Amino acid sequence: MITVIGGNKGGSGKTTTAVNIAVALALKGQDVCLLNADLQRSAAKWHAEREAANIKPTITLIEKFDNLTSTLRALDEKYSHVIVDVAGRNSREFITSGVAAHQIIAPLQCSQPDLDTLVELQQQIEAMRDLNPDLKVFCLQSMGTTNPVLRGNERKEFLEYLEEFPTIKTMETVICFRKVYRDCMSNGTGVLETENKAAIEEIEQLVSEVF
Repeated sequence: MITVIGGNKGGSGKTTTAVNIAVALALKGQDVCLLNADLQRSAAKWHAEREAANIKPTITLIEKFDNLTSTLRALDEKYSHVIVDVAGRNSREFITSGVAAHQIIAPLQCSQPDLDTLVELQQQIEAMRDLNPDLKVFCLQSMGTTNPVLRGNERKEFLEYLEEFPTIKTMETVICFRKVYRDCMSNGTGVLETENKAAIEEIEQLVSEVF
């Protein structure tokens, strides 16, 4: 299965989502390939830290840029799951990966600059589905507040905005803004390999919802 973590907004937690999904699937015994298609190479740097620390289970990393379609189709025949991390912009990597993908997860914050990118995303999805009609697309609320007073209103605003985009399925999972995610990005781990119960529950819900 090919899962693209992508969208048109930088800083929305795409790489964090990608690596945590990869770890979660690997911990289930799945053969996982993480494909870095972002020139910033955040996923590759995370993977290098993981390898240097000899953390198990191992996850295969491949880097590929420009047209990803044929590469992804070949990887799909070899691995149980291919998780693709693309840059936060309208890139060739994102478009060509969507042509081959089974599903796209688009993490977005509940902020106007993030949500404004949904118009472009919907247009891209329509073009991708011309060639890949079975493509599923999910929008994940990321970097949400942990403040219980503010959380309800933030979620309400997010859901109301997504109602205008029926071709994009809003996920029930919310990934909150937690320090543990940043720590894991710097040491090559996933939050499932920590003792942070709140973050663990978020990633477990995300994986069970999408896979």
